[in-house]
Amino acid sequence: MLEADMTPVIETRAVNKLFTSRSGPFDADKVLTAVADVSIALEAGETLGIAGETGCGKSTLARIMMGLIPPSSGQVLYRGTALNEMTGKDLADFRKSVQMIFQDPFSSLNPRMRIGDIIGEPLVINKMAYGTALKERVASLMEQVGLQPELASRYPHEFSGGQRQRIGIARALAAGPKTLIADEPVSALDLSIQAQIINLLMELKQDHDLALVFIAHDLSAVRHVSDRIAIMYLGRIVELGSRDAVFSSFRHPYTEALISAIPRVSPSGQSGRIVLSGDVPSPLAIPAGCPFRSRCLYAKERCKQELPPLEEKSSGHFAACHYSNEIFS
Repeated sequence: MLEADMTPVIETRAVNKLFTSRSGPFDADKVLTAVADVSIALEAGETLGIAGETGCGKSTLARIMMGLIPPSSGQVLYRGTALNEMTGKDLADFRKSVQMIFQDPFSSLNPRMRIGDIIGEPLVINKMAYGTALKERVASLMEQVGLQPELASRYPHEFSGGQRQRIGIARALAAGPKTLIADEPVSALDLSIQAQIINLLMELKQDHDLALVFIAHDLSAVRHVSDRIAIMYLGRIVELGSRDAVFSSFRHPYTEALISAIPRVSPSGQSGRIVLSGDVPSPLAIPAGCPFRSRCLYAKERCKQELPPLEEKSSGHFAACHYSNEIFS
């Protein structure tokens, strides 16, 4: 009996991404830290949720995992092979096998292309279907995402936001990928449509046996779809664990604050929400020590001096906090 391949589908190892910024033509360059020392793995068939406030580096990490932008340092591996070492057929296979669903369904579709051509473009580029077979495949993809095939000749502006996101999902599925990276796929949609798109993604994941990276700042959505969850703050992962562990036994003060902000009905009438003081520090000037210390309710002198590593606090549950065992024991 053959053993199952335990190699992660996508893995990042100590990935950093820095950008330079200049406020004026005579000013010195400033370094913006978008992603800092992120090591994470996506297993075959699982859904990995990545959550955090706007600007914490979620989308940059997604683009690095997708191979759209290179990391400043560190490595991204696909089934054990580094992306920067891939050439020819290996790189083409990666491009087909890993597809992305973008956040904005309005700007991610070419307004000059008919949606049938948009959905079928990956099939043409990868030389997977032509002529009648291409039309049949496009029609099948449209039906899978809840669109009528006879609408294939229309343009993106003739569709609602939710319908456009369905078009983007159909395009992502066209080449037969095994991994989808969904970068805030519902944040630009009305609440009534968000649930439809989330349920569609879950159905397609099951039907096509997909691995899924689901990125959002809405923790309720992340909890609904994910097997494991990574919490990001200022470019770093500060907590990582199973969905139940992160929500029921969180080990980082930032996760505690995020979960407390989820709307809920309390018999006492008290929300129990933890209101963080101050603003998120600028990624151009991340404070020394723990990046969360300036807003943390439990910060001590050590937090100003030492950067807490992402350590395993219990089986499969990691947190980057010096005092998590004392605070959350």
